[in-house]
Amino acid sequence: MAERAVVQVLLGEVTKLLIAEVAFLKGVKEQIKQLQRDLEWMVLEVKEATENRKSDETSKLYAKQMRDIIFDAEDVIDKFMIKIVDHKRHPKDSKALTGLNNIINTPFQHGLGSRIGKINARVEKLRAMEKHRTMCRDTESSNRSLSLQQRIKERRAQIFKEIRGRDPVQMYEGSARQVIKSLLMGDEGGNNKMLRIISIIGMGGVGKTTLCHKVFNDRNVMKQFKCRAFVYISEVYSLPDLLKRIMKSSGSDDSDGEMTCEKVRAHLEIQKYLIVLDDIWDTNVWEELRGAFPDANNGSRVLITTRHKYVAVDADKCSISTNNIHEMSAINNEKESWELFLKNYRPYSSGLVTKAYFNSNIILKDLGERMVNKCHGLPLAIVVLGDLLSVLVKKESGQQVGSVWSRENLRSSWLLCKGNDSYKCPGILALSYDYLPYHLKPCFLYMSLFPDISKIRVTKLFQYWIAEGFVSTEGEQAMEDAAEAYLDELICRSLIQVSKRRADGRVKTCHIHGILRGISVSESTEDEFSQIYGSLDEFNRKQNSSRRVAVYCNEQNEQYFSGSRNTRIRSLMCDVSFPKKNYLSSLFGGFKSLRVLEFNGYAGMVSLPKEVGELVHLRYLSLEKTKLKKINTSDLSTLVNLQTLNLKGNIGHELVLDDQIWCLDQLRHLYLRNIQLGNSKKHWGIGYLKELQLLIIQAGDWINDGWLEKLSSLKKLKIEECLHSHSDKISTAVANLMNLRSLALKSKISSRPSITNEGVPLTSIKFSSHTYLTSLHLKGNMHGWSRDISFPPQLCKLKLEWSWITEDPMLILEKLPFLTFLHIGVVSYLGKQMVCSKAGFARLQTLELVSIENLENWIIKKGALTNLTKLEILGCKNLKKLPDGLQHLTKLEELRERMPHLRSRMAEKVGEDWHKIKHIPSRKILL
Repeated sequence: MAERAVVQVLLGEVTKLLIAEVAFLKGVKEQIKQLQRDLEWMVLEVKEATENRKSDETSKLYAKQMRDIIFDAEDVIDKFMIKIVDHKRHPKDSKALTGLNNIINTPFQHGLGSRIGKINARVEKLRAMEKHRTMCRDTESSNRSLSLQQRIKERRAQIFKEIRGRDPVQMYEGSARQVIKSLLMGDEGGNNKMLRIISIIGMGGVGKTTLCHKVFNDRNVMKQFKCRAFVYISEVYSLPDLLKRIMKSSGSDDSDGEMTCEKVRAHLEIQKYLIVLDDIWDTNVWEELRGAFPDANNGSRVLITTRHKYVAVDADKCSISTNNIHEMSAINNEKESWELFLKNYRPYSSGLVTKAYFNSNIILKDLGERMVNKCHGLPLAIVVLGDLLSVLVKKESGQQVGSVWSRENLRSSWLLCKGNDSYKCPGILALSYDYLPYHLKPCFLYMSLFPDISKIRVTKLFQYWIAEGFVSTEGEQAMEDAAEAYLDELICRSLIQVSKRRADGRVKTCHIHGILRGISVSESTEDEFSQIYGSLDEFNRKQNSSRRVAVYCNEQNEQYFSGSRNTRIRSLMCDVSFPKKNYLSSLFGGFKSLRVLEFNGYAGMVSLPKEVGELVHLRYLSLEKTKLKKINTSDLSTLVNLQTLNLKGNIGHELVLDDQIWCLDQLRHLYLRNIQLGNSKKHWGIGYLKELQLLIIQAGDWINDGWLEKLSSLKKLKIEECLHSHSDKISTAVANLMNLRSLALKSKISSRPSITNEGVPLTSIKFSSHTYLTSLHLKGNMHGWSRDISFPPQLCKLKLEWSWITEDPMLILEKLPFLTFLHIGVVSYLGKQMVCSKAGFARLQTLELVSIENLENWIIKKGALTNLTKLEILGCKNLKKLPDGLQHLTKLEELRERMPHLRSRMAEKVGEDWHKIKHIPSRKILL
């Protein structure tokens, strides 16, 4: 489904070639002009060809032939561009431009002309084969875009309501009560203390995971089990990885190093725990994990979900009770199915149409009922198709399905539902993919490249999509904003799920349901879109024609990339650990057409291989934690198409930003975290990167040269190791960077800090005009804090560290109208008393107080912090007691504390502060 994006990018390359590289086209110019005309035709034709490919075998063949032609054309042009760049880097005749006509030798020109000629002939044959087809232009584009923007706007307005306080899914109430009873009550013999293994079984899509989340987050369950972990297993798993995730999810700080069942057991043995193991496919998984769960006779529980009853029986075979297995079935009540469907039909759920209107509309009701009947009572299918109908129907008239989405097409699409009733869910859900707007399909298919347990950072996802050419913009819209709109639309259609949101309500991480990922993998394989491998050996043995490849291997690997046969690969994501040797040269040397390269292995190389300069098509390069010892950006100067450069994690290593970095004028995202800048005075080159949207970097001479304020497109900026000498330039620059959404300024803190420590006097920076700035992280001296200090008017998230504030900061901060997250960290407040006033912090949801060592008294007045859901208090060693008023925070769901000196005051039922915290469902002690 990425063919159209490929054609559009390719058309741009060919057009640029005809304009800028005339000297290299001797003997092949006419063939390339004809290819340009063919590409212009295919831009219009490819959409219809791919969308109709499932209607019959002829259409399927036609779509495949067009895809092959597009990919072959891409290969030819890519090779030609590589040849041009290579000759420019190593010219045979540098005396005069007159020699350019001879730079590319005649055999190469002849071969190029021959290959392009064959492609043009194939296109002509394809046109003749399909001359009876009507050339269909995408007339819906503007309407769809308007509709998308309106829906996103409506969605944004409800984000905060969606994050908290959603109505529970009524259909799970009965099942949830039964499972909760099993967790909290004893077995048939009345024993409530022994370890019990409780199972939920049911087919894929029936709602097992949703039910588990509901049970896991129940207030009574949270009160009973202070140690809780929710771990997704999946069909393919690694035992050490599972154990590590159990440790991390259950609140352990000791999740590094070698992980064994014995280590997990020792961690759990002293606690009453609830461990949820979601989606166990095989009895072997439970047998391997069984030893990690001790029975300390304290009422601990393990809750598993599985599609197979024999897994549940095997897990429960040592239990006395016969009530430990809960079977979930599809909804067998037509009324319940219909109610769930209506709830997810957006015009109805948002109040735009009434139930009576829906029922009176014969066409609409008939179509909805047909869709529900095909779902066989599976909640996931019903929810997704409810969203799908929202797209199919023009709610303005309510009388007809859009011309593109006829009932006949819908009915034929249901032929995808093959097999017995238990396995029809994937086919049903594939409908939602089939009816996706064309521009969203490759974005959805890209999810197939991530492991099925991944929580994906959306900033990285956007960078992938942009590098691939999937994202189109209108007017002055930034590509990142367009990508965010794409993601929101996929979320609205229930094809991607939100894992975590930022303080301002925007998505931070996302994931995809296992069944929907299966659809993504299936479609990607059929279209040769992508492939995922579990080892380098598998990759080298099973290479196919996929343009995008991911290799994930947790074990150290002596294999290397066999790159000679991989000229078709455009994207490579690799998470492989190498023990000693540097095999990256095989990667760079064998994959010269790459657009995306993600490499997170530990190669132990001294510097980048020289072959990196040959990846002239590269848009995205990430070399996190590769232990590079020195990086000269001159090595990257030929990567003129590069949009994202991620070198973070190479801690303490030196980076020389020389003046050739300005050649990378397409850079949008530059990550240089924890990398020391060299002493070169040529850092001024960074000021030419006018497209930069994101910059993470250490402070240096480049700031004093005044180049920071020239990066006017920046939306996220993080500068570390700031010095007092940078103050004026940083203050001036920040005042002019009006597009900032996230800003972090971290001063260099000496080993023996004092109130006069070097750093940026952050109180001098005026933020009152930064209307887009929602996240602020300030580390450094805020001496001189007063009521005149300014903050961004839309600020949602604030972190303060090493601030040296002497006045109570709450007097100012509690008046910030949109603040939802506040972190006051080490040496940020030097006073002894802190007061949260009535009506203060009206929207605050998360409050973190860390190492405020002078604090003795904290008062929360009634009516303050009314929406607080999470409170963290760590290392406030002089705090005399928990704050009065804490008991009034009725929405508080979680308390995390590390205050051993107050432990006796918080003792259950007998502690002096127990009445202040007894209503909090989850209370965690951090070691």
